[in-house]
Amino acid sequence: MFESAKSKIEDTQVVFEQLQKVEDSVAFKALFNSFLSSARAITYALQKDGKKILGFKKWYEIKQEEMKKDELLRFIHEARTEDFHEGKHRLAFGTYFEHFSTDKVGPPPSPEAKLGIGVEGPFWIINEGKPQERRIPIKQGGNFVVQVSISNPPTKHRGILIFNVNPVNICRLALQYLSELVYEACEKFEKK
Repeated sequence: MFESAKSKIEDTQVVFEQLQKVEDSVAFKALFNSFLSSARAITYALQKDGKKILGFKKWYEIKQEEMKKDELLRFIHEARTEDFHEGKHRLAFGTYFEHFSTDKVGPPPSPEAKLGIGVEGPFWIINEGKPQERRIPIKQGGNFVVQVSISNPPTKHRGILIFNVNPVNICRLALQYLSELVYEACEKFEKK
């Protein structure tokens, strides 16, 4: 019972673990957005798994209200909707350079690659103007730091102030809540 929801928790845990380790802005943004979609899939799977269970619908309606009232969970839902339906994201990047030398970035990945520098850091642009265009982050060539934050982050979760509103912590708190939600359903509705 609730096997689909448990499977989606595992999927989301894998994405979260990758998000914690990633070291470039392009991959971070992709994994953050993947986390949002994967987290939403947990609640979809939970609803589907519980659809035919007596008493589940009423229990889940109460949980839905709880989630709607929770600032962090509402943020996760809205950020996923903005990403999935509008192509927008809630992340804000900033790059701080102490020094950077184009002579020290190494050879370009292809002869036509161009160097770009933006708020998400330095990168190579390959296949510019073609369907295969993409950015490859540059990780050497100087001393610089790329920082990421959330634009208009949630400040409360479960009625408690969130002091650390970095994207990884916000995802950690959301995953913890959703995991507890699924296991609460298991305890309440699985036959013992």
